[in-house]
Amino acid sequence: MDTNSTHERPLFSSFFPCKEESTYFVRIYTEPLLVNLPTPDFSMPYNVICLTCTVVAVGYGSLYNLLTRTFQVEEPSPGLAKRLANIIRRIRGVPLL
Repeated sequence: MDTNSTHERPLFSSFFPCKEESTYFVRIYTEPLLVNLPTPDFSMPYNVICLTCTVVAVGYGSLYNLLTRTFQVEEPSPGLAKRLANIIRRIRGVPLL
């Protein structure tokens, strides 16, 4: 091996010694260079189905509630303090509140 070629690529030649006449490419995959994508398992479709059904149920329930509810205006009943005050005013002969 020529001393000149080892000075050109000392790191590569020290890790992967090969003959000068061989002309092939070496492709190296290391863990930090690869991106680990999430691998689907059987829980992922289950989670998507549960989330979708929940969103549809909440949306449909809210819409159904708004469309079928009848709104009525009611006068609030007088509170306990006002009723007691009117009883006392009636006994004293004073006009009611």
